[in-house]
Amino acid sequence: MGHDNEGFNALTAEERTKRKTKIEELLKSNILVSPEFLADIDREGGAERLKNFPRGSSGQFLIVNKDIDELVKNKELNVNWLELERYKAISEKKQNPLPYSSFLGALSLQQQQPEPKKAGIVANPGTQLNFSLSSAGSVRIVSSYSTSPSKKEVTDFVSYYNARYKLVQGVLAKRAELSGLVQIGRLNGSNVSESAAIIGIVKDKQQTKQGHTVLTLEDHTGLINVIVNKTRREIFELAQDLVFDEVIAVTGNVRGGALFANNIVLPDIPLRELKHSPDEGYAVFMSDLHFGSAQFLEEEFRRFLKWINGNLGNPAQREIASKVKYVLIAGDVVDGVGVYQDQYDELALKDVKEQYRLCADFLSEIPQRIQIIISPGNHDATRAAEPQTALAEDFAAPLLKLPNVIPVSNPAVVNIDASGDFPGFDILVYHGYSFDYYVANVDSIRKQGGYDRADLVMKFLLQRRHLAPAHTSTLILPDQADDPLFIGVVPDIFLTGHVHRTSVSDYKGVVLVNSSCWQGKTKFQERMGHNPQPARLPVFNLKTRATKIINFGK
Repeated sequence: MGHDNEGFNALTAEERTKRKTKIEELLKSNILVSPEFLADIDREGGAERLKNFPRGSSGQFLIVNKDIDELVKNKELNVNWLELERYKAISEKKQNPLPYSSFLGALSLQQQQPEPKKAGIVANPGTQLNFSLSSAGSVRIVSSYSTSPSKKEVTDFVSYYNARYKLVQGVLAKRAELSGLVQIGRLNGSNVSESAAIIGIVKDKQQTKQGHTVLTLEDHTGLINVIVNKTRREIFELAQDLVFDEVIAVTGNVRGGALFANNIVLPDIPLRELKHSPDEGYAVFMSDLHFGSAQFLEEEFRRFLKWINGNLGNPAQREIASKVKYVLIAGDVVDGVGVYQDQYDELALKDVKEQYRLCADFLSEIPQRIQIIISPGNHDATRAAEPQTALAEDFAAPLLKLPNVIPVSNPAVVNIDASGDFPGFDILVYHGYSFDYYVANVDSIRKQGGYDRADLVMKFLLQRRHLAPAHTSTLILPDQADDPLFIGVVPDIFLTGHVHRTSVSDYKGVVLVNSSCWQGKTKFQERMGHNPQPARLPVFNLKTRATKIINFGK
């Protein structure tokens, strides 16, 4: 940190010596003070106060600044001070002020809680940002995408798909039925009948005149045609649902340079252990609030606020409200501006900042003991390409200043309610913009209800271990080293929104929740054939795993 040169030059030689000695003593204690504290260390006991500054680990290097001094007071925290200072530097350079402000907001919340349980928030895997939150429950962000945007080239997409292939390949290679995997290039031109197992990206899919399906699979060594005979009904139906760009495995026999399929293997998820929290509590799931829309259901939302404050419902419902620990919101917090044609005429608020301000006014009425985790959607003021970074202060400052709001990216994985020996619930939060593609292009989903069956889309994505396996199903921002849309962490709960309908189901021990909306039917939805189910609130019992749906509609 820089010196206050003018103040330092005004000191006498003796005063300068004393200040230097005190600064050196603080440095030996791994403490560096910012300029506003230089006068403080000259006062009686000032240096000793800073030397005894509370921190979770005495071995950590600490930079004391005005913000932290004001917030921490005499609290002892388990904070990674180096990470905090790094985020402060990023904020000062105007690169991304959100992590620093969120950090300070959580510290501010702790000041309001006299005896909090400790919980951690991790901005990205491997990053330690541990600090206390509310006594109501714990939240740890397992993954939340925060990389700054940059110009993308064709090579970025190549690297991205290589990364995706390797991630899914790593899952498939562990499957027992795929022993003896070979690269596709080894089979090219082979006229010798032999059994083989391969992993590849679906490059093309065609139907023959006889009604068989021909898949073209590709890996980094070459291409091969895979013949799926229509008489093999189970794998033939599975082949019908395959989409371009997804990564699958196939076993079969090679003849004439083609692979005749005996089985198609999806990466899929393993059976999930059914977790039960030792403590009674609830998480509620929301999405598609659409503040700012002329169709925003204010009356219904106020009934929800009245209930969550314990002022509405029968005794059992009020008892549930008193035990709510978490509210998770899966995107489309506001209606946005210019999201679809003629939207401007359907807006009550035509300024997106005012939409977020209105949202903040409403959500501020949720008790502060409840953690509010918010992920963006395609209507929110962030980039359209996925992964979408968390809501930013440029537009959503009033919302982000609420002390119990935790912003995350879309998608994100958060862990809630961990305590003692209980590991907590991992929740995969994804708004669901890719759903439109699969409703339109996957036969089994379209024939069984389409937009009315979000659970089928969610199951489809879990089986592919990817939130957008087809390249054209969503706008993708390629990451050269990783694929943030890959489902690496198998969640306990999979939360989505987007289709404005409510469903709760189970797949291999994963609770599938598609939350409701708080907006009436728009003209755009009428044109698209959507049939919303507004003002329904899924409420999940953390102890019993039972889910109730409370209807706040008329």
